[in-house]
Amino acid sequence: MASKKTNSYFEAFVELVNYSIDAATMLNDIISDFNPELIEGKIKEMHDIEHRADLRKHEIMNKLAKEFITPIEREDIIQLFTEIDNVTDSIEDVLIKMYMFCITSVRSEAKEFSALLIKCCDALKKMMIEFPNYKKSTVLHQLIIEINDLEEEGDKLYTNGIRNLYLNSKDPIELMTWTETFERFEKSCDAVEHAANVVESVVMKNS
Repeated sequence: MASKKTNSYFEAFVELVNYSIDAATMLNDIISDFNPELIEGKIKEMHDIEHRADLRKHEIMNKLAKEFITPIEREDIIQLFTEIDNVTDSIEDVLIKMYMFCITSVRSEAKEFSALLIKCCDALKKMMIEFPNYKKSTVLHQLIIEINDLEEEGDKLYTNGIRNLYLNSKDPIELMTWTETFERFEKSCDAVEHAANVVESVVMKNS
């Protein structure tokens, strides 16, 4: 029974990452075949993903509050649930900003960013699947490094995207809207790395 309880939290981590993957996939689909007239409807679909993720997180947190024995420290479980939830929230925020700013066409870097977010979320899922084996795993550290590398790729994409924006546009509205939108993309990549950092901390504390 204890083993079942232990596995349930690790399974929940993967389950919550699946919502992040759904959000990243939807954002990538929207940006790859961009139609500004459809964004309002897509926001409702995106929010549904985020809302279902929130509900599931609260269910698990309520379960956690009633249990005395947990596979890793309770604070780490809470933080990891929060960080994964932040990934989904930050991806939703990209789409909300594009809608708020009435963006009518997408820049090439936005397409690169949305594709990168899928890679980040896929890597996060691989790491979470391996996480239950953290005491003996020979590959978990490499999966964490992979996420760090993807986050660095996001940093470079953000830097180059902002530079290209200011080199090629003099429109103050375009400069403002895409500066903010690129920042939201970059924060989404950061959110994935933050989750990986929690996993790395757990490994270090238990090694």
